[in-house]
Amino acid sequence: MRKTTRAFAAGMLFATTILAIVHYTNDKQYHIISEQQYEQIIAERNELAEKLEKLKKETDKTTPPEKEKVYIYTLTIAKGEASRDVANRLEQAHIIDDAQSFLTYLDTHQLTRALRSGTYIVTSDMSYEQIAQKITK
Repeated sequence: MRKTTRAFAAGMLFATTILAIVHYTNDKQYHIISEQQYEQIIAERNELAEKLEKLKKETDKTTPPEKEKVYIYTLTIAKGEASRDVANRLEQAHIIDDAQSFLTYLDTHQLTRALRSGTYIVTSDMSYEQIAQKITK
């Protein structure tokens, strides 16, 4: 029991010594300012914030909204080609956002096997329904 108590006391002494060394060797440099200096800093900060707001408003007024790019793609479907391949090519051409959701649309509307071979022009602003109507019966 005595050894355990001595070991615990030695550990506490060691930890306290390390903490004291770190505390007293750590250079904490505080800069004390007067109340007048503090108020001046706050006023400058508020002034800069107002200028930033004005600049943001001016930028919003002068910058025209960017138009979304419309991609045009000539889709050629070979006889017997899988709808999965067609959907993947449409996704790669940026016509649709997600090939899997287009496949789900085709499957839901039972159009998976209704794809017709041929060449079609499709654009990225077309809906799934419009694309499906164009490439099926």
